[in-house]
Parts: sequence; C-alpha cells; structure tokens
Amino acid sequence: MRLLDSSGLLVVAGGTTQATATLLVNGMNGILTAASGSGVILNSNSLTSDCQVVYNGGANAVKVYPPIGSKINALPTNTATTLAPNTVCIFWFLNDTQVIGVLSA
Repeated sequence: MRLLDSSGLLVVAGGTTQATATLLVNGMNGILTAASGSGVILNSNSLTSDCQVVYNGGANAVKVYPPIGSKINALPTNTATTLAPNTVCIFWFLNDTQVIGVLSA
C-alpha cells in the first residue's frame, strides 16, 4: 500500500515480510503511518552510489528491508533493520548486494 501527499514523499508502511513490505520508490521517504510489525523495502532499481532516505514518523518501529538478494550493513542477506519512531536513516547502495545504513541519533 502506498500513500502519497502532494509532494509524493509520504508512505504507509505495510506488510510484515520482505515480500509484502511497502516499496519505497523515492529518494526521500517519510513514513506517515506504521502499524506494529509493518515494513518497507528499499528500491531494487537503485544504482551503486544511489541513496534512499527513510524517516519514520509513525507511532511504531518499522522494518526496513534491503532489496531481495542484498543486505544492510552486517545483517544477513534479506534481513530487515529496525527504524524506531522519529528517527531517520540514509541507505547508501554500495553495490548490487550491499546497502550501508547510516542512522540518526
């Protein structure tokens, strides 16, 4: 499920697995609503050195999944990282299988 505001940047986290998570298609993504256990997945069409910024403005933590076949930082392949409410993470695409997440304080 995807909810866009007039700027096209706000999303609703959905699904509870990598296969059912909401696809993030923008470079800047603000999560408006996050049900417990919900998630988003980074865009698999991103190229090396691209980035996606994800801000969780929802009331619950959100699972952020890498593209299928990739991993975030030192997590196992296809494993989500958790983004707490009111935090932001910049996800840099190092190559086809490695995403680097830089988390705010």
